[in-house]
Amino acid sequence: MDISRQIKQGISTGELVFGQRETISACARGDARLILVAANCPQEHVDVLASNHPNIPVHRLQMVNRELGSACAKPFAVSSICIIDAGQSELMSLDHNL
Repeated sequence: MDISRQIKQGISTGELVFGQRETISACARGDARLILVAANCPQEHVDVLASNHPNIPVHRLQMVNRELGSACAKPFAVSSICIIDAGQSELMSLDHNL
């Protein structure tokens, strides 16, 4: 699966939020269905997500935050993405790998 293409598909047809604060907020509201984190996402952020929201799957990507930001068509680095609605993308088929 081409993750970059699926992220773009999710952005255009679904609902995704970007960044650590937005991801934590979506998890706290109960909106999150899947969390994608960059390869170089700070481990303390991943630990907070895993401990506070153990029922939400977290998938660590092979791309670093700059590549993830580029895949999201953002002019800045993105360390985490929260999928609220995957739309027509296949993002929900990613396995929990943490």
